[in-house]
Amino acid sequence: MTERFTSDLLFILIVLIVAAILGFIIGYLIKKQKHSKLVKELEEKMAKQKADYESSISSLKADHEKEAGKLKAELDNCRKELKALQAAGEFDAEAARKVFGKKVNKDDLKMVEGIGEKIESILKASGIDSWAKLSDSKPEGIKELLLEKGGSQYAIHEPRTWPDQARLITANKWEELKKLQDELSGGR
Repeated sequence: MTERFTSDLLFILIVLIVAAILGFIIGYLIKKQKHSKLVKELEEKMAKQKADYESSISSLKADHEKEAGKLKAELDNCRKELKALQAAGEFDAEAARKVFGKKVNKDDLKMVEGIGEKIESILKASGIDSWAKLSDSKPEGIKELLLEKGGSQYAIHEPRTWPDQARLITANKWEELKKLQDELSGGR
């Protein structure tokens, strides 16, 4: 019986080992097939995403080059305008003297109708020290500045036309400035 028991036990163990090995092999093959399928799906998905990415990159690159071309053209136009403005905006003291009959100093804010010594000093102390800066200022901002720095006695001053006058000055349009100042009521 022990001999039979040993041979039966050995047979059972061999069958179990063979079954386990077959189970591992079948499991491995099934798992490999699932992984292969998953890998294939992921590779297809990745290939599609790569194609979409490359398409997007190409589109963005084309848009970027187009926009860069527009910006370069715009920059060139701005440079041309700047050169033209610099050439036209250079202070012509002789032309100013002919129109006003007196010597005019560059960036003399008192050339603007309504600005006197005190207002000029307030403006210059606040950073508005040239005709160009005055021409870029807003009348409301100038009014607030006068009231803040000079007090309520400056409420009577109306800087509505000051930036316009400064623009005429920076453009050397002295005759137009004189005409505008003659039309304005009040004065210095």
